Amino acid sequence: MTGKKNMNISDLKKILKVFLTLQWAKELPRQGFIAMGFKRNEADSVAAHSFSTALLAYFLAKQLKKEGIKINADKVLKMGLVHDIGETIVGDVGTFVKGMAGGVFKNIEEEGVKALVSGLDSREEIMELVEEYNDRKSLEARVVKAADNLDALAQAKGVPGAKDALKYFKEVYHITKFDWHKKAVDLILSGEVEPAREWQKKE
Repeated sequence: MTGKKNMNISDLKKILKVFLTLQWAKELPRQGFIAMGFKRNEADSVAAHSFSTALLAYFLAKQLKKEGIKINADKVLKMGLVHDIGETIVGDVGTFVKGMAGGVFKNIEEEGVKALVSGLDSREEIMELVEEYNDRKSLEARVVKAADNLDALAQAKGVPGAKDALKYFKEVYHITKFDWHKKAVDLILSGEVEPAREWQKKE
């Protein structure tokens, strides 16, 4: 058997404290959807959004790496997982409101991250990932932003009342600057790509 059987209990308590706090994110609806007129059961939670955004960002990064682009896919995965964890403390604020506030919420969310992870040894890494994502300058951050946008689109597409809001998802290319991001939006909106159901077919 490899690995230690015991763990520093003080550090374990700090980890569990953050973990239990993150449970709140499972019940925290994404306010941008509520502002669009979604019912509560139509808007996903911050936790669900972070999970699917992180996985999509990782898949995209691995594909870019396969095509010869220098990108840190593991960093992308971690960034996707933590990009919204500050909202566990400060709450979720919709994109439109953030725009009205002129960037004020960026600092508030980063303070929320600090408050959440202050007791962890990995706090500096997490803070750096969140700050890099918010700056939107690195390739990794832009890939996570594209995944963030595509995840929101996939959620919105299934809600009839969100039809008028779908145009928003074509207005973020100036941030990511990826041609494939625009193509992905078109593929999702057109229905050309749908969830995999091959496994449901009977032989």
